[in-house]
Amino acid sequence: MTGSRLGHEAPKDNYAQFIEQLDAASRNLTARREPLTRTLEILDVLFRQNNLGLKLWEERSTKVGRLVAKEVKSADKNLALSELHEVSQQMESMFLNRTQRIGEKQASIQARREEISKSLLELDRSRLKLTSSRTLSRERENLNNALADLVGTPQGATTGSADPGLRADLNEARRAIVLAEALMEVKRR
Repeated sequence: MTGSRLGHEAPKDNYAQFIEQLDAASRNLTARREPLTRTLEILDVLFRQNNLGLKLWEERSTKVGRLVAKEVKSADKNLALSELHEVSQQMESMFLNRTQRIGEKQASIQARREEISKSLLELDRSRLKLTSSRTLSRERENLNNALADLVGTPQGATTGSADPGLRADLNEARRAIVLAEALMEVKRR
């Protein structure tokens, strides 16, 4: 085989593909979250405006209700106050309904936005784990290559002068590394 050792071909890096999928999902969710954030800002303004309108109409309704309850000498004034009280109650009801609908819409959009944010956080965590695993895999490969180079016979050296226990020690070192990595993998779960 040209350019590679027998049995030591570099493993294919599958991490890049998975990391790109995570990044694409993050971009899509971020694009969906941005309009929801703007919509929430608009709904917040509308809620505050309608809630203020509700409070003002509640105050007017209460004031007019007190005036209607008082004895009024003129029937015309009594009729006008009664009509004004009815209008203020209708406006109060209208603003209450608007405020409730806007509040429900806010809650719905906020829930969707939080769901997206939670998914984005999970995607970030997965990307971090994959990146760490990728780095660990590369380091393991580099270490294995370095150990394989140490075990191999250097050019120009005689095979008789090599340390016979070195191969066993290096194999033991590889075994210890693999066991340590397996332990780290188990501890992460």
